[in-house]
Amino acid sequence: MHALTSRKTFLLFALMAIWAFYGLTGRDAWKAEEAIALGDILDWLDHGQAYARAVPLHTLLGGLSAQALSPWLDIQDAARLTSGLFTLVALTCTGLAAHALFGPGFGPAAILLLMGAFGLMLRAHALLPDSLQLAVYALLFYAAALARKRARPAAALIAVALFALALLDGLSDLTLGLLILLLPMSSRDWRERSYKQALAMGIGAGLALVAVYLGWLASQDSQAVWLAGHGLAGLVPVNNPGRLLSLLAWAAWPVWPLALWAVWHEHKRLSRASDLHLPLAGTAVLFYAALTSGFTRDGSALPLLAPLSLLAAYAIGHLRRGAAQAFYWFGVLCFLFFVAIFWLHFAALEWGWPPRLAERLARMTPDYRSGTIGGFSLGLAIVATFTWLIAIPFFPRAKLRPALVWATGMTMTWLLFMALFRPWGEAGWAWKPVLADLDRQLPATACMQTEVAADTAVMLRYHLPQRLGPQCDYLLVQGRHDEAAAPGSNYEFVWLGQRPREKDQTLRLYRHVE
Repeated sequence: MHALTSRKTFLLFALMAIWAFYGLTGRDAWKAEEAIALGDILDWLDHGQAYARAVPLHTLLGGLSAQALSPWLDIQDAARLTSGLFTLVALTCTGLAAHALFGPGFGPAAILLLMGAFGLMLRAHALLPDSLQLAVYALLFYAAALARKRARPAAALIAVALFALALLDGLSDLTLGLLILLLPMSSRDWRERSYKQALAMGIGAGLALVAVYLGWLASQDSQAVWLAGHGLAGLVPVNNPGRLLSLLAWAAWPVWPLALWAVWHEHKRLSRASDLHLPLAGTAVLFYAALTSGFTRDGSALPLLAPLSLLAAYAIGHLRRGAAQAFYWFGVLCFLFFVAIFWLHFAALEWGWPPRLAERLARMTPDYRSGTIGGFSLGLAIVATFTWLIAIPFFPRAKLRPALVWATGMTMTWLLFMALFRPWGEAGWAWKPVLADLDRQLPATACMQTEVAADTAVMLRYHLPQRLGPQCDYLLVQGRHDEAAAPGSNYEFVWLGQRPREKDQTLRLYRHVE
């Protein structure tokens, strides 16, 4: 495939930046996983010691971002901006790896295909360590691909990637990274001098950095604690392969069908197709890794998108014209459907039409009030929709065309979702509204003790720190709505509240009486 011109490269980077950073600020944590990650950052800001957290590198970088941007953004928004940075790094390194493996033109294809993956959208725009893990593995793939041509720069990148992996999930991720680097050497084409030199220098430097880090932990009397949470026990499979496959069926779409086609296309000469050996090794290793416990419930599969996107980019470059056209038009129809669904739901929320859909949405989020969408957001959604619709016929008739429609379609989908439905999401999933209502139930100087889930405790600490105390007249408990019995005869019921979309996490406030 042909390399992009300077103008097209600039447009690609602008598309990547918009997709990565839009919608990261101005909203609360919607899921428990985000709240837990925020709790680690709050602990670091209060006490330091990032190494004591579940994902030290993510906690450290998120905390540094919160400190640096504190004059302009609150902690949560500033920390979430790092997710956009990690996503940008992951896209860039995946593209560079494809360029190093397959040649000019394949880099943009890998970037666009990774952007178009369904499973990346929500994970990349949340305060989660999964996007950082994807970025580090993408860096490792780029370093390994580069090692066949330029040993010294590749060795430096390998060392950085291995050390970063050790600061993610510890020895488990470090072991997986080493396997990705070493498995291609089972092929004769990868046992060349440049690659072996890069591995020797990079692995040696990376392990030296890890050894220094472990020595520093030992000086802090924290090495045993760190190894207990970041040892090799994380390599033991805990997930069902069937569940993982069902997750990848939608989360890795559209890259997995193309990846399979790439393998089928070269199956007769797969042992000689050395360019595919690195992404194939990475896919095998990271598929196994996805069977182990991840940072979040479904996030363990996210790093798989990097090697699958490399294989998919190879497939895009070798698709026949008819197959490429079919894949292109399938993408167009898919996102036309999404556009219609999004605007139909927006009409139901704002204008009450169609009535049955409006009634259903009102039951889902009774606290949402129409008219909360600002003129800028509505205008942005309209411009994004019409720009994409008008651009469809003008997409260049090149091999890159199918990847382009999926990336731009996914970008438009994310823009529409955040522009039109962010207030609706806040009304249904955010903690701030229900905690503000709780705050109004308490006297001005009152405090409360809590018996709540870990994510709820973090959001209470974030939004109502002045209301928390060890010995208080009020008690906040959490459970299902039907668990409304008082914790004791010396408590009287005061208030009940919940996030509308989380009915199993009802909050009940009690006051201690003599």
